Amino acid sequence: MEIFDCLVVADARFAGGSTAALVTDVTAMSGLGLRVGLLFVRSAYLDDSRDPPNPKALALADLPGVTRLSPGCAAHGRLAFLHHPLVFARGIEERANLSADRAVIVAHHLPFRADGSLEYNPLDAIRRARAALGLSAWIAPVSGMVRAQIAAFAPFLRQTSVDWPNVFDVSDWTITRQPFPDSGPLTIGRHGRSDPLKFPATGPDIDASLPVGPDLKVRVLGCPTAALAGKGAHPEGWEALEFGAEAVPDFLNSLDVFVYHYHPRLNEAFGRTVVEAGLCGRPLLLDPRLQQTFGDLAAYCTPTEVRNAVDRLASDPAAARDKASDVRRRMAALYASESLGARLEQIADDHGETSRQGAAVSPLVLAKKLGGHYRRRLSGKTG
Repeated sequence: MEIFDCLVVADARFAGGSTAALVTDVTAMSGLGLRVGLLFVRSAYLDDSRDPPNPKALALADLPGVTRLSPGCAAHGRLAFLHHPLVFARGIEERANLSADRAVIVAHHLPFRADGSLEYNPLDAIRRARAALGLSAWIAPVSGMVRAQIAAFAPFLRQTSVDWPNVFDVSDWTITRQPFPDSGPLTIGRHGRSDPLKFPATGPDIDASLPVGPDLKVRVLGCPTAALAGKGAHPEGWEALEFGAEAVPDFLNSLDVFVYHYHPRLNEAFGRTVVEAGLCGRPLLLDPRLQQTFGDLAAYCTPTEVRNAVDRLASDPAAARDKASDVRRRMAALYASESLGARLEQIADDHGETSRQGAAVSPLVLAKKLGGHYRRRLSGKTG
């Protein structure tokens, strides 16, 4: 049996924030000189054989101290991290004989959808991970919002007593241009994957969230232009770039304010793009639903309030820059890769918690949601 400091299990076909978090976690573990056993699995959640592995995930096997494990292996780790509950809730193809002093499923995703229906049962994820890999896992939520939803399933599972948010290599996210120029129009904008759910629901709200004017330019990196126009929005007034057309740090430094509002049907478990903007020293103007995650690190408003909120920031640019600088410092303390070592020790020594305190729904509501979830599954529908 091979012995490691950390075991990491993930589906390399996932894209977006969960894989970015996987990459930074494993990279930081390697940077700490840890021995990491990395096992890639295939989840029934991604049942399309055309889904390719994410090259950034595969490249982790080339890092110092990282060993790529094969299905059927036997390995032990002081800690084990199973990334994304949806990977395990639907079951995985591979089998392995793994053991760990402490194993956690990193919950990058909320179990409840925005409409209140249940997308996955974390108890299924725990059960199927144990059956396939031999690991009895706790849940490590990436944010307080995830924690509140997972708490609804207590006392039948245990959560870590501390969250496991994404980490970032702060040196990748630097300030190369201060926001609010001495003259000329301001530039507001946002970045992220090109998904209509990442924008408000209606054309008027989309336009209001990113208002164009003689004194206000809009830049968007990753924009489903046709879908937004189909809702009656006017993205033709924006500078809309394909994701990858500019390096994200360069794009963020072109903005004076980072603005992010999203669809009522979307729940954000964390908000990786928000931290990236904050680390680049951009003032943050966010959907009020993100306040549970970011608290006083940002300002919050509805789409129709964006124009006035930007004007308030621009009325005292020195104060806005000072606030953004303080937010950058605090975000670096919370989310820097260098924080990982201490967080690993916290997880190793954690007693966990099985409390329902702060649970998002009552036991009765949960029972109804579980019933609906399994009825949909039995009828062949997803979730």
